[in-house]
Amino acid sequence: MGGLSGKMNETIGQLATRSVVAIESEATVQEALQIMCDRCISCIIVLSHNEPIGILTERDIVFAANWLLGQPDLLVKEVMNKPVMTVSEDMSVVQAHQLFCQHGIRHLVVLDSRLEMFGIFTQTDMVRSLKEKAFSGVQDVSQLMTDQVLHVAPDVPARYALSLMARRSVSCIVVVENGQPVGMFTERDVVRCVAEGVDLSGVPVSEVMSYSIVSTPLTSAPYETIGLMLKKSIRRLLVTDERGGMTGILTQTDIGRVLEQQESGLVSALLGDSGKAAGLEPGFV
Repeated sequence: MGGLSGKMNETIGQLATRSVVAIESEATVQEALQIMCDRCISCIIVLSHNEPIGILTERDIVFAANWLLGQPDLLVKEVMNKPVMTVSEDMSVVQAHQLFCQHGIRHLVVLDSRLEMFGIFTQTDMVRSLKEKAFSGVQDVSQLMTDQVLHVAPDVPARYALSLMARRSVSCIVVVENGQPVGMFTERDVVRCVAEGVDLSGVPVSEVMSYSIVSTPLTSAPYETIGLMLKKSIRRLLVTDERGGMTGILTQTDIGRVLEQQESGLVSALLGDSGKAAGLEPGFV
């Protein structure tokens, strides 16, 4: 079977990222963060006796950053999110999507038939599996984006931007000067700052933000926009109006949240026949 159904009938074992980076639970958080920075990865699996017992993600670091700063001897096991959610490599994409929605997570550890760690299925892998037909009922990105964009001025302390991210549970803050976006302070920037021991209270956000901003017009087709995100290896981009002004932000989480709200017709378009294979009822989202 070809096309969308053929693609979506693949298991998450076939779609998962095979390169899994892990660290022992007795290692320091500082060591884990340095690995995440060096590898440019969003999470690291925590092991005890070669068994996955937890996961440390960029989102965890955002929530715990104030606690982590100044404590270089803090151990991974004291900060990690536990237990880590492990699933079979034979799990269908529809079941994985359901777990993302139910538990508000972005990573699943994939085990093989011998119950050994095989790979990791992430929100990025989920987005990568989408096809144009899945968004046939969505005219443009205005139906996917978040229109309330949290933003700060370049001279505000980085710790204030961090506190906004933690309080609102968002993955980034846009930095705006004279009405124009000049950068983003992201979860990955937070990990880097904590790894380097940066005093976030003593530096303006402009000194630690990412300057590279990718944007897309409000009228962009969703599938084209998602293709741009995958091509640029980014998890978020700004949405602009006809005058080039910032009107929203689109993240991978936004895409997943919209799918939760859709009727079963769109889910069927996304997931092909794999929902039937999983034994799930239509409209489970």
